[in-house]
Amino acid sequence: MLPDGVSLGRMQGPLAALASISPRFTGAVRIDGPGGTGFLLVQSGSPYAAAFESIDGNLLLGGDEAHRYLLGRPSLDYELVAYTAGETEAAREVSRRRGYLVNGDGATPAAPAGPMSTESLEQVARQPGVIAVSVFHEGFALQSLGSADFEQVAAVAEDLLRAGTRITADMEMGRLSQVILETPAGKFIIAPYGDLFLCILAKPDANLGLIRLSIRGMQDGPA
Repeated sequence: MLPDGVSLGRMQGPLAALASISPRFTGAVRIDGPGGTGFLLVQSGSPYAAAFESIDGNLLLGGDEAHRYLLGRPSLDYELVAYTAGETEAAREVSRRRGYLVNGDGATPAAPAGPMSTESLEQVARQPGVIAVSVFHEGFALQSLGSADFEQVAAVAEDLLRAGTRITADMEMGRLSQVILETPAGKFIIAPYGDLFLCILAKPDANLGLIRLSIRGMQDGPA
């Protein structure tokens, strides 16, 4: 019924925790327990559709009722799935036809705009296992948080970015969305951020799904 999107990982806890991880998240929160299944659709941090059905089928909620019910649950098992603009519109149309829109208006929330902020970097840097995060352009670090040699990190990230872009072009794989390097010593992630790029250093046991979700939060409001 809903677009597949790109999975950012699984989580457990109240839905209120999502706002602190990525206040600008766009996509679907696919719920599969306890007690039933459902979803919450979010664009730029604003919920616009919800549905829930209990395992026994005795409880079937949509729209505002489902939204209130899900927010009231002390803990849920759910998967975070990122959507593109096209997937978001497709999900919105399905929800409109089925009466799942929150508030009943279906208005498209405006995407947040504004300059690159330290708060956005801090949201990434706060994720468990993240050592350092930096925004760079053409091999130069423009803004950074954490403990690292950012001049070297930015230079290496630029080389990897150019190599990745060349490889995806040669293989006709489309536009590069992320570069992820994993070794026994740690993780290194590069992702677009408006006209700039993010690079993140993390420990080996860092949760890649949560880090990608934080990256998505920054990408939803590029500089």
